Amino acid sequence: MKIYITILMFFVIFIFSSCEKEIILHPENSEQKLSVEAIFSDSPFISYIRVTKSKGIYEPITNHEQITDADVKVIDLITNDTIIFNYDTSLAQYKTTVAGIENHVYHLDIMAQGHHLTATNTMTGNVSLDGVMSVQTVDDPDLYYLKIKFDDPPGQEDYYLIIMQPQDPNSGLESRFSVMSDMTYNSSEKTLSITDEFFHKDEDWIILFFHIDRRNFNYFKVIHRAMKSLVNGAHPFYGLSLGNPQGTIDGGQTLGYFITSPVGFSPIRIGN
Repeated sequence: MKIYITILMFFVIFIFSSCEKEIILHPENSEQKLSVEAIFSDSPFISYIRVTKSKGIYEPITNHEQITDADVKVIDLITNDTIIFNYDTSLAQYKTTVAGIENHVYHLDIMAQGHHLTATNTMTGNVSLDGVMSVQTVDDPDLYYLKIKFDDPPGQEDYYLIIMQPQDPNSGLESRFSVMSDMTYNSSEKTLSITDEFFHKDEDWIILFFHIDRRNFNYFKVIHRAMKSLVNGAHPFYGLSLGNPQGTIDGGQTLGYFITSPVGFSPIRIGN
């Protein structure tokens, strides 16, 4: 099974309420940028890095220019080990066979077309995914939302990225995501409800569950709000790079993110 996890970046004007920071974006002044999409987890199957060039706001959303000859590595700053990512043509991603270790500090280092792109992040602690349930909505019995079951660490605010992939890539279903803090975590049920995405009975999905840091939460929250604001817009997992929310990659005109997190995953058939 191929997991394609690429993120759409939009031009839009937002007030990001959780930070009380105004983010003003100007699509008419857009310049082409490098886009880095990187997830390093405790599962090499899920870990990937993708380097592309962004597109203008009026360009087609598909067929991004792939950078296939970049020098891509992740350095474990605890052990000083260098983890090499090699380009996999069939996946259009840089891949590794090495698993990340929670609480280790990882430094992303990319040389691409004369640009030096970096990021540093600590792999978050493992939060085990105990299960996923689908629940009928009150207003429409044909629609379902998801409840994610897990033990949220006490005494701190935690952040989660949930990616929903169709099990059958030919089903016509589009990948989705939601990003949430534990502020709405139900401690008695030990669940977090995803009420901004809806599903139909007998659909088959794979749920990927990441425990992410605050900076990446902020970044994905802006993108998620942008996606929800579009009318007839494209979906963020189709790989469009259009804007400049505050990413977590350093290196000049660069978009993107570097997530270091253990991953939990679970299949689900909606309504069962």
